[in-house]
Amino acid sequence: MADSQKPMEMPDMSSKDKQAVLLQVERLLASSHFRNSRRYPDLLRYVVRETMEGRANGLKERTLGIAVFGREAGFDTAGDSIVRVAAAEVRKRIAQYYHEEGHEREFRIDLPSGSYVHRFRRPPEPALEVTTARAIAAPSESSPTAATFEEKTGVSTRLKLTIAASAILLAVIAAVAGIKYQNWRNERMDLFAAIWNSPHDAVLCIGSPILGITQPGISDQAAALALGQPTVNNTVIPFADAVTLSRIQTLLNDRHKPNRVQLARFTTFSDLRSGPVILVGAFDNPWTLRLTAKMRFRFIGSDGTQGNIVDSKSNAGSNWAVDFHVPYSDRTQDYAIVAITHDDTLDQPMVVVAGIGPNGTMAAGEFLVNSDGLKALSRKAPAGWNGRNLEVVLATQVIQGSSGPPKVVAAEYW
Repeated sequence: MADSQKPMEMPDMSSKDKQAVLLQVERLLASSHFRNSRRYPDLLRYVVRETMEGRANGLKERTLGIAVFGREAGFDTAGDSIVRVAAAEVRKRIAQYYHEEGHEREFRIDLPSGSYVHRFRRPPEPALEVTTARAIAAPSESSPTAATFEEKTGVSTRLKLTIAASAILLAVIAAVAGIKYQNWRNERMDLFAAIWNSPHDAVLCIGSPILGITQPGISDQAAALALGQPTVNNTVIPFADAVTLSRIQTLLNDRHKPNRVQLARFTTFSDLRSGPVILVGAFDNPWTLRLTAKMRFRFIGSDGTQGNIVDSKSNAGSNWAVDFHVPYSDRTQDYAIVAITHDDTLDQPMVVVAGIGPNGTMAAGEFLVNSDGLKALSRKAPAGWNGRNLEVVLATQVIQGSSGPPKVVAAEYW
């Protein structure tokens, strides 16, 4: 095996080698083997970076489970094989990539079987036709020119310039790859990791509003019930909640996360403690009002006249309100809360997607499934944020009953 094909140890790696490795990682992740996955790129990037930064000794199954997949510190590695399965898949996809034609002269990144530490190999260097020193030192009288020298060495001025330009381009690309990695590191915190990684089904708790008695000639609740017209909705989900539910279930199904839907008024405390909880709706969902009561941003107002979101930490008493007396078609603004956290009361991961009015809930659902919005929040997070607890207030402009794009007006990280 040529020197360039020997596995390199960390002390042997130059700064240029490390930049080349980062560039090669981006090539791998842009390929069809990785670009449609979220889990495997996370593992590949993390392990490569830790190896290059001299922390290969810490790449153990438990460490990776916690750092990459959001497992708790004491998770059972024997019963939870997520790291082993993901590593085997990464190993297979790397092999498939290098098996394809056209990758023979690229920097080689391998993940040996039974190990979580990557090995790196420089690509083979192309051979140059260079004559011996003796031939160069004693040119014949018929060939003293620079052109003849270039013919003998095989290294022309044009080739030299090409090599220099390529080196500069590689350095620029490597620098860009390094910046992209840093951006990825800032954004890689998967706020939904606790949801995906929970072994239990997610519970989607949906608001169930109280309906008025609309049956002609019926003015008595008992009579309405006798006619099969309950005043508490147990069959119809408000349109805004239904759209939001659809968006969230699409997100869950894309990650193959089992889930079940329950109406809030028929959901018990035990139900919510059985797995990760996603609360949709505010004033038609008593669980949302109860479980957000201790958060910085919370809902106030349940008398049917006005709904508010208040900021408990604001000295100025920040208050975002919707007047329910204004007809729905005439409202021009709505507000919502999106929270992603671990609720101590339930001891479960919890997501809140709730608006003061229906347009707020629609905007909250749109924001939750839009990864760009969450990434932007991650970039603005204060230093030391653990990436696990977040609450934001959203505003949306309403025109003739339709919601505009959600805008973040306040945020809390902890």
